[in-house]
Amino acid sequence: MKKFLLSSLLLISGFSQAIDKTNQYAYGAMIDISNDTSMYSRIELTHDVYTQTLSSSLDDIRIFNQKGQPVPYALVNVYQQSDNNQTFPVAIYALNEKKDENQSKMAIEQYNININNKDVQIYLDKANSQGDYTARYLLQIPEDVKLEQAISRLSIDFDVAENQNWQAIAKLLYSQDLSNWQTALNNVPMMSLTDNNSNQSLKVNTIDIPANTNYKARYWILLLKSDQSTVPNVKKIEFTSRKETPKLALFPINFELTSSDGQEATYQLPSPQPVRELSIKLQNPRMVLPTSIYYKTDDKDKTWHNLDDYIIRNIDSNDHSQHISAGLIIKQLKIKAINASFDEAPQLTAYRNRMSVVFNSANNGPFILAWGSAKATSASLSEKALLSDSISVVDVPQAFVGENIKLAGKKVLSQANNDPTRDSILPKWLIWVSLVIGAIILIIIALKLLNEVKKS
Repeated sequence: MKKFLLSSLLLISGFSQAIDKTNQYAYGAMIDISNDTSMYSRIELTHDVYTQTLSSSLDDIRIFNQKGQPVPYALVNVYQQSDNNQTFPVAIYALNEKKDENQSKMAIEQYNININNKDVQIYLDKANSQGDYTARYLLQIPEDVKLEQAISRLSIDFDVAENQNWQAIAKLLYSQDLSNWQTALNNVPMMSLTDNNSNQSLKVNTIDIPANTNYKARYWILLLKSDQSTVPNVKKIEFTSRKETPKLALFPINFELTSSDGQEATYQLPSPQPVRELSIKLQNPRMVLPTSIYYKTDDKDKTWHNLDDYIIRNIDSNDHSQHISAGLIIKQLKIKAINASFDEAPQLTAYRNRMSVVFNSANNGPFILAWGSAKATSASLSEKALLSDSISVVDVPQAFVGENIKLAGKKVLSQANNDPTRDSILPKWLIWVSLVIGAIILIIIALKLLNEVKKS
């Protein structure tokens, strides 16, 4: 009796589970793998996928293998990698300590320098610059340098004409106002060693600043000391800033103009989209257009929601368009001119986050990308769950969306048009009857066990 009940319940639960199949999706495309030996592959989604999925969060996307089985995958953001960083020379001032008895008693070191024809006194706590330093330099970032990112490296050019063999220890201080000095780095080895017999040399003339710091100070002090020899003079120092933080890459989707009368224009997207930015381009480059912008989230939304009021003008950029932050789900958009009019409606483009799909491509290829389903729910794993810590997304080999293939078509895009008996192994009424019968059997077993306990 117990074995029969367990088998029945397992069978019922198996029937109740929704199994993803390719015939539950409207559209599909072959995936061209570039690296057959890799455990994972990565594809960037196309315009059709963004605009033909029913879910704005791309829940109705799947990867299937050649057996028609769903493959584990993760939806991940695409980032715009930037290799740009700033490298620029800094002004160098040699610091000469002003000897003063009172100063010695106060444990303060004073330095007098002339910066831009202005006499400046710099005071350092001896605890901050203690030690027999043989060279001291004030470094100033030029005023015309706009520091976007924190400093990551100092490259120092020493005058080694007279002494090619030397070693020193460097200390680095920073300040925004020439008054309050803080230690950035301490005990950094610097050297230039040359072996004339073997014709080998070793030079260490850079100071790398840890990535977990955020130093953007305009003034720095470089302290150098050597117990063995005199440190060569510094001829030139260049600062290098950290690379820009990667930004989320965006994917453009053009709005379709649906109506326009010179005062008001309405637009729509192929499907609701999570819009991060709106691009508005005026047809007349010399025009300024005050507007109110409204939006609807989907076709069922009966209310125009106010986004905000803007003054639209063509910006001096590559596409001459004005970009507006949105951060909303948008299907329809309306532009209404305020005390103005236009001969031609502006061109509108929506920008959403660019996404890629990383999937397990080790076995059972070729693979199919399928999308567009009224019944699909999210099946995407997190990036960490799929890849663990063994590999980074940027190191996953690129695959490509290939030729389109015919799947179920538009009939599966409507919940009402789906036949529930077609997508389930058993009709719902039969599943409910089986569950009720199973519950009754459980009650009978429980009563029998209770009687046996009472008899014992």
